[in-house]
Amino acid sequence: MNVPAVVEVAKTSFREFWRTPEALFWTYGFPLLMTVVLGFAFKPAAPSPIAVAVVAAEGSEPLREALAKNPRLEVQVLDAAAADAELARGRVQALVRGTLAAPTVRADPMRPDAELARLQIERALRPAPGPEPAFEVEDRPGARYVDFLVPGLVGLNLLGAGLWGIGFNLVQYRAQHLLRRLLVTPLRRGEFLLGFLASRLVLLLPESAVILLFGSLAWGVPFRGSIAAAIALVLAASLAFVGLGILVASRARTVEGVAELMNVCMLPMWLLGGTFFSNERMTGVLHWVAVAMPVTQCNNGLRDLMLAPNGFAAVAGPVAYLLAFAAVCFLLALRLFRWS
Repeated sequence: MNVPAVVEVAKTSFREFWRTPEALFWTYGFPLLMTVVLGFAFKPAAPSPIAVAVVAAEGSEPLREALAKNPRLEVQVLDAAAADAELARGRVQALVRGTLAAPTVRADPMRPDAELARLQIERALRPAPGPEPAFEVEDRPGARYVDFLVPGLVGLNLLGAGLWGIGFNLVQYRAQHLLRRLLVTPLRRGEFLLGFLASRLVLLLPESAVILLFGSLAWGVPFRGSIAAAIALVLAASLAFVGLGILVASRARTVEGVAELMNVCMLPMWLLGGTFFSNERMTGVLHWVAVAMPVTQCNNGLRDLMLAPNGFAAVAGPVAYLLAFAAVCFLLALRLFRWS
């Protein structure tokens, strides 16, 4: 292997990145902006009222008054057509019609708030004896939603940087016929791809550190585990996502084509990778698909290190899986990669 050639490719790619303001923003600015917005959106607070609609009819006023006594409910009286429209648009979580003696509740059971709305309606109409338990807002570091969210944002950002930072640039070089010029040089494809990979690894580690440091300073997100183990996990995840980016871009001819391929890879990981909500309770084939995703391994490993005093033993499995995934992607990319 021609090590000086690999180093030169890495240095050139690294310099090109720092000279591109858009790349700097999407790599460092956008993840921080997302952390700020989602941190404010999901900061600990008392639960917001649940919107329900009472269908206006004869005898519905006592029903509305009984529901309004529950402070967790935000009650509005609407005619039947307007109530149906509000439920369809998700502006109310349930409809209540009938009379106080014989009420009927209608809601979509697939909506997360539907069951909660039903329980609160039942509490208002059939109050339990004795005082209700007081509600305390969970604000302990490590038990809040923002503590769950920040490690997921690190994994999601590593995924995006690996795919877009590698795949987009490689295909752009191919579309501009820059790779064809390299074909006539002694530079081999493995050396070229290793140089590209090295340049992105140098960028991804400080990028993850910036997000974690900001989460700690702004929201008090704890880091209770081994920093060395976290570095090893982030490096393994970076290799996996960069390898996937190289594989996706190995034969694509146009920027539009590789963008579609990258979206096909990223969208399932956004939805099932456990970034914004836990995927632990998924069952069947969906569960195994989620577990097999590298972003799931990265997110779960980071949470194990940040929210508990764990070390290398806790992330040995995710690190091994991510390294194996990276090796498979890189080997496939070597076989499929073309210069033109």
